[in-house]
Amino acid sequence: MRLGARPRGEFPRGWWRSARWWITGIRELALSTMAAVATVVFVGEMIRVVRHRDEPLVISRLLGTFEGYVASLLVNGAGLGVLVAMAIEDGLPASPGAVGLTALLTAWCLLNIALGAVVFVVVARSRIQQPMMWAELDFVEQHAPKYGRPPETIEEYRAQQLQEQASEV
Repeated sequence: MRLGARPRGEFPRGWWRSARWWITGIRELALSTMAAVATVVFVGEMIRVVRHRDEPLVISRLLGTFEGYVASLLVNGAGLGVLVAMAIEDGLPASPGAVGLTALLTAWCLLNIALGAVVFVVVARSRIQQPMMWAELDFVEQHAPKYGRPPETIEEYRAQQLQEQASEV
């Protein structure tokens, strides 16, 4: 792949005035952030991923990025670590409101960690069991033309063909 191919894919000609480019970027950023901070919102996605754990095509269309779910493990693990450190350092809070808040935050972190871990394990298992299918999906994701622009390279034409074949199935 040429050096300029990656930026051209992410920043096509006229990207600054393309509403589709801005809306898609903001949506992806918002979903990744939500997956990292409030994974609980994506319980339905987690259930869908578990139901279709042997179908990489369904898993690849995960709402929120996979990186968002991994970030959820890290962020909520750090949050749980901070709560534990505060409990060890300062002792458990005495007031009922503080105890309730601590319990709520602990439950929030544990639930987010559990959901992020389930998604992480299902995706990792699928990638290990079906590497050829995932290689094809990764190729399409990397090379498919984005934001409605036409394909310009051989890889982009091939990725578009694979994308059309996958949508027919």
